[in-house]
Amino acid sequence: MTRALFLLVVAALLAGCGGGTAAQPPARTAEAVPTTAPTTETEAGTDAEPETRAAPAPGPGLPAWTAGYADWSRLNAQPIPPRDADPHLSTKNVYASMRAVGGVYPPGTIVVKEGVRPGTTYVGLIAAMRKVAGANPEHRDWLFVEWTRDAAGDSFTKLAEGSVCESCHSGVADQDYVFTKG
Repeated sequence: MTRALFLLVVAALLAGCGGGTAAQPPARTAEAVPTTAPTTETEAGTDAEPETRAAPAPGPGLPAWTAGYADWSRLNAQPIPPRDADPHLSTKNVYASMRAVGGVYPPGTIVVKEGVRPGTTYVGLIAAMRKVAGANPEHRDWLFVEWTRDAAGDSFTKLAEGSVCESCHSGVADQDYVFTKG
């Protein structure tokens, strides 16, 4: 009888612990099912499609490498007002595609200065510097170019490049030829 009692106790324990037969998981209820799909990659894993944006287009008449410059780091805290003998007679903002390291910009950096001329509300000037390894060793490999336009709907046309720009920027050679520190 003790053996029968022992087997009965063991059977009861196994049944209470889910032993003996495989337990089935509880059925999923309607409350447990998500009612909305994830809307971003940060919600519910990676089921969502990543958000895509069209690449910015360059301004009319400007090269592709200037596209999106206004999204780069702005080097000046406040717009730079025009001054006497200003070669870029305009209110200016300066943007850099990369940050300077130890006061020197790495190869591949692009610096864009945009200018709004007095009495206008549109960007009428784009002056750019590109640092291309080996391209201009005398000026730390910076290449300089400037474009202007006379009306908001016009395309930019090249106004100056090379030595015209270098002659002024040589005055800040100790700042890697960039007037606005970055």
